Amino acid sequence: MKAFISTLLAFAFVFTTATAQDVTYNLKDVAEFRIDGDSNVRTWYGDITDANATLVLSGIENLTLSELTPDAFSSLNINIAVSGIESDSGRLTRNLQSYLKGDDYPTITFKLNEITAIEVSGNSADITANGIVNAAGKDHSITMNVEAIVNNDGSIRFSGKQDLLMTSFDIDPPTAVMGTVRARDEIEILFDVTFAR
Repeated sequence: MKAFISTLLAFAFVFTTATAQDVTYNLKDVAEFRIDGDSNVRTWYGDITDANATLVLSGIENLTLSELTPDAFSSLNINIAVSGIESDSGRLTRNLQSYLKGDDYPTITFKLNEITAIEVSGNSADITANGIVNAAGKDHSITMNVEAIVNNDGSIRFSGKQDLLMTSFDIDPPTAVMGTVRARDEIEILFDVTFAR
């Protein structure tokens, strides 16, 4: 009887350990990832063409929306190469990379701190998250709202937009033509990305 109980306990331990392992997802597909801005003359954008990201979920074996709880998110780290931010103008591309201090700080990063809420509605979930963006060598805390969809193949699609201020990173909004062209402080990050195991 003791042997049976010991075997049962050992099986329960192994099963719990197996199902509670971390699962790593990497950035696999980018439908949209860009910076949008405005000025007193025209709108502008910078496509993010060089990025990598890793999401670690804990305690999930077969991912479904119902299993996507705040506690399931162990970590999320995103790295964006400043040299990979490109616009439709070579001059604007150079200016963007210069104002982001790409020579001194070649990578923009995002690190997830915590998921504060997840609301499931239909086949998607609205996620509220807190994290730290580092750009031009400056950290800035943000709260973001993200829509998540679990695809049939087990991948996860995240989409949304995030408002930021250049001055939050000690970046003065650019000017040109002796100050007659002035960029606005407000920028917006738009993203539609998919993570897969």
